[in-house]
Amino acid sequence: AIVDGNLKLILGLIWTLILHYSISMPMWEDEGDEDAKKLTPKQRLLGWIQNKVPQLPITNFHRDWRDGKALGALVDNCAPGRTSKSS
Repeated sequence: AIVDGNLKLILGLIWTLILHYSISMPMWEDEGDEDAKKLTPKQRLLGWIQNKVPQLPITNFHRDWRDGKALGALVDNCAPGRTSKSS
């Protein structure tokens, strides 16, 4: 699939690797919080995104990402040199 350039399978593989090796590990400010440990990795990622982009009502990875505004705002917020309270 990678050699053939199947984008859907490649992105699925990347998401699986991120989910397994990065998101599942306690690495954010709330890692000592018992309530945070009960959340799924997907819920933790959504919470992190909501903290990074509080001006947008992001509650869903499917519907709220369609127009590109959330992705653009997240990229702008995470740009090097930008100071943020919740980094």
